[in-house]
Amino acid sequence: MVLAEGGDKYEEAPGRLLQSSAARTWPGLLAEFRLHASARSDAFVQPVTEISMVLRGEGLVRRRASGETLTTHAGPGVIWFCPAGEPIDCVELVEGTLEVLHLYLQPDALLDFATERGFVGTATQSLRYIGGFSDPLLEQMGRAILAETQEETAAGSLLVESLSSSLAARLLYRYSNSSLDVAAGASRVGKLGPRRLNRVLEYIHARLGDELDIRGMASAAHLSRFHFARAFKASTGQTPYQYVNAKRLARAKELLVQNQPLADVARTLNFSSQANFTRAFRREFGITPGRYREQICRLSARS
Repeated sequence: MVLAEGGDKYEEAPGRLLQSSAARTWPGLLAEFRLHASARSDAFVQPVTEISMVLRGEGLVRRRASGETLTTHAGPGVIWFCPAGEPIDCVELVEGTLEVLHLYLQPDALLDFATERGFVGTATQSLRYIGGFSDPLLEQMGRAILAETQEETAAGSLLVESLSSSLAARLLYRYSNSSLDVAAGASRVGKLGPRRLNRVLEYIHARLGDELDIRGMASAAHLSRFHFARAFKASTGQTPYQYVNAKRLARAKELLVQNQPLADVARTLNFSSQANFTRAFRREFGITPGRYREQICRLSARS
């Protein structure tokens, strides 16, 4: 079962998909935002690890698994977590309408996190199904992912990659039956040394128009992804996402001054479309790329 097939069990409800990240090249995660009305699914085996969170609406949800039935009065903030391989007898929205964000984690995402943090493999196998609960941290991460799905930023893939790791950490620490040391290794992470930092910055600047990811940056620093992200922020005051986002948009200004077509600038900086580039530029600088170029041209003509 591939990651993109995580939402197959919902396909019998045509027209309910409101938003999807399927067109994005996000590592480790697929996001779908769906509108659910009263319906019932047949028995299935959970294909991939899934987090479902209600963002809007009210309804009564009934879920039966392992001979037990869980009935939840669902509203905004209510979450279900289901690990891959869990046999489900049925899921039914008995009444109401819900707008639900579904996050499907790559099969190896949890294992990668556990391995890089030195946890035993059984930690990923001890995750348990839990439904009808609230977790403000999970919800906050989910809403950030949905926002990126709706409006692309200059380094959204990096943001989602970091959030995928954070989701894996939260699930393993909070919803695993294994005992994990939450503080293990965290206090040992400091700043990157000058040589390491320069090597990472050179790596980033040489690839501003490419598909940058945390794994590649961490490799340049000879660190694990999870240690690297914290060390980079300690060194620069910015997360990798914030740093790359700022550098790409600064580069956009340079290309606009050179009078390159907007579509070419968008492609050069790895945006999925000119429209998404325009929205990201305006969100950052309060002006569209076209208007920015006009202003620069007028100023140049006066000088």
